Parts: sequence; structure tokens; C-alpha cells
Amino acid sequence: MRTIFCGNFEFDARQGELKRLFRKYGKVDRVHMKYGFDFVYMEDERDAEDAIRILDHNEFGRKGRRLRVEWTKQECNVRQPASSRRSSSNSRPSKTLFVINFDSYNTRTRDLERHFDPYGKILNIRISRNFAFIQFELHEDATKTLDATNMSKLMDRVISVE
Repeated sequence: MRTIFCGNFEFDARQGELKRLFRKYGKVDRVHMKYGFDFVYMEDERDAEDAIRILDHNEFGRKGRRLRVEWTKQECNVRQPASSRRSSSNSRPSKTLFVINFDSYNTRTRDLERHFDPYGKILNIRISRNFAFIQFELHEDATKTLDATNMSKLMDRVISVE
């Protein structure tokens, strides 16, 4: 079983639509939807690679938003030795970090800004329900921040940063 991250689709997209989209490339075990992103579990690694290669940056939905389709962080760790992880075309550098497991009730934008600001210039922070996106000006700053803050503590909670 291989896990793919799919993001940037419209918030009113349905699970069945995404499952049908990925099913074109192979057997889909399940789709685990969140708010604005999902995890697609495909049975065959080659089918998953095809889906990533073809669907990443493809337009989807009524508004034609460009999908972000890539291996999950865990899949990248399984599939590649540590020395080559950053060079993969499927895990190209991003300026935006995805943050989960913070206290979604008490955490405010300024708390995230204080936690992540020491590592580089932040352009935008967006909190949605129980996750956040933090956009940096430079890829290098986002990479440095990822390495420094993943599994760090924010307000007594260990956060996950991808």
C-alpha cells in the first residue's frame, strides 16, 4: 500500500470524485479526506508513481484549481535513502509548510508566527480547522524550518510539520 498526498482541490469536492480520478491510474484502496486535502492509498507503487507524475499540477474541479499531488513524507522516507530525499523530483522543494497537531482551539496566527519566524521570512499563515499552512519567501528557509520544527513543541503539543 502506497500513500499519496493530494492538495489544493476545492473544499466542496467529493470523496468519490477524487477516488474516480485516481482510479484511472490503478487500484485505489481508500481516500481519506480532510478539509482541502486528502490522502489516497493505492495498492501498487508504479500506479501511484503514474498518478503523481500525471496529476501533479493538473487542473481539477469546476474552478480548475491545480492539484498538488506528491508522495507523503512517510513514503519519501521509505522509498529513498536519506542522502537522496531532497533531490527527488516528486518531493521538490516547497515554500509552504503544512502543520498539524497543534491546539486548534487556543493557537492563534501570532503563536505560529513566533514559533516559525526565527527560521526565515514568513509571507503568509493560514489556519484552517486543525491544520495550518505557513508560506515562506524562500525555499531554503522553508527547508531549514522543516528540519528545525518538525516534532517540536508548540504550546505543550508536539507538532508535525511537512
